[in-house]
Amino acid sequence: MREVIAIEIISVILNVVFLILLIQENKQCWFYGIGGSMSGAYVFFENAYYSETILYVFYACVGVYGYYYWEKTSHKNFRIKTCPWWKVGAMIIGAFAAGIGLGYVMTKTDASEPYYDAMSTVFGILATFLELYKYFIAWGFWIVINAYTIWLYGIKDLNFLALQMILYTGLSIYGLFSWYNKLGNLR
Repeated sequence: MREVIAIEIISVILNVVFLILLIQENKQCWFYGIGGSMSGAYVFFENAYYSETILYVFYACVGVYGYYYWEKTSHKNFRIKTCPWWKVGAMIIGAFAAGIGLGYVMTKTDASEPYYDAMSTVFGILATFLELYKYFIAWGFWIVINAYTIWLYGIKDLNFLALQMILYTGLSIYGLFSWYNKLGNLR
């Protein structure tokens, strides 16, 4: 049990550094994200949050791609983008449907809170792609997802990860305003 708590603490530290560097649009963020995600995946697996385990392995894979993509993309052309609200609505409906489907699949395992866990996972995947391609709306998704996962992690006594999500919620609000200001300067 102590080993899992130590890995949880390491995951939190790496993930917080990741988010701070992401807000700053520093491509080095992806290295911290990969380490934080892999250590977090272990913690979630040990706590039977299998959808979150899948999500964190996905985050690590995206971290590799994210670094590559941010490295090869010209800064002149790689700007924060907006998305029409009708597309955001379609994404939300699609994510809810996918979350219900994944939750149903996870009920066939010994997963803890399969539907709640699945919703966090599906919306996390969506927000990750929006973040990777620098869509401003990603921060709105992250604020909601991070606030939601405070509760999700708290019910399993993943207290350090719940604390991380409190920090993430605050940092996501900061990221929203930071990117909003940059977006305003780009228009």
